[in-house]
Amino acid sequence: MLSNKSLQATRDGVFLRRQGYGGQASSASRFTRFGPACLSSGRSAAQVQMKRGFTLIELLVVIAIIAILAALLLPVLSRAKAAARKTTCINNTRQINLALRMYADDHQDAIRAITNKEDLYVTYKESIQPYLSRNGSSTNDQLFACPADDFNCDDRFISDLFLFEHVEGKSFHRQKTTRYSSYFFNGESADKPETRMGQKLFSSVHEPSRVVLVGELSGAFGLSAHDRKEPYQFNNAPNVMSFVDGHVSYIRIYWNGVKGFDGISAFYEPPAGYDYKWFGN
Repeated sequence: MLSNKSLQATRDGVFLRRQGYGGQASSASRFTRFGPACLSSGRSAAQVQMKRGFTLIELLVVIAIIAILAALLLPVLSRAKAAARKTTCINNTRQINLALRMYADDHQDAIRAITNKEDLYVTYKESIQPYLSRNGSSTNDQLFACPADDFNCDDRFISDLFLFEHVEGKSFHRQKTTRYSSYFFNGESADKPETRMGQKLFSSVHEPSRVVLVGELSGAFGLSAHDRKEPYQFNNAPNVMSFVDGHVSYIRIYWNGVKGFDGISAFYEPPAGYDYKWFGN
């Protein structure tokens, strides 16, 4: 028979071993519980983390794919922007053309200069303001600003086209001499040898679908705001032009190859095969 003290000691020892505080079994239990299991768990987490990342080769492949997509999409976006600018220009020209014809209807079928020295090809803008629901001419009227008109007027080859007129900065529609417009009226004052559509009865024009009424100033010069394959004058430069009959077209403009002011396309008729005429005889 165990004494009471021995029995109590035995009970205490069993209790401590059950709680993991005593003996080799307890130490092994703690090691098994926290050591290898913990290390094994840590290695698995690191391996999982590594598997979730990208290798250098994978990153380079992704970058190459993005570069290829950008190279494919950027020209498409550029063409879309150019098409939108051209559409705006066509709409501007159509509205100005309509205003000119409405003005002619109310003024004995013609656009006439007030004085013999008037630069009718640009001053027309003031005459048609009421027909565009405007109270007066503006220096920043978007209707008269082609979005593609960003010519550098500080460039000597561009400024020389204006001869003795002073131009500077960007765009024809920001110049005082153009009356802040990208568009010109195909007409001259009465003192000129050929007045074109100035002072001319609209009803007297033989080919109203071919005679230019109003269009882009760049076209008169032999430039193109929409096709910059050449920075200056070049043959077949595409421009937006409208005609006496009211229709608007995006057409090729003939240039005779003479550089500068003397080669301005509006000074001479194109050869056969072109869809326009400057003179309404």
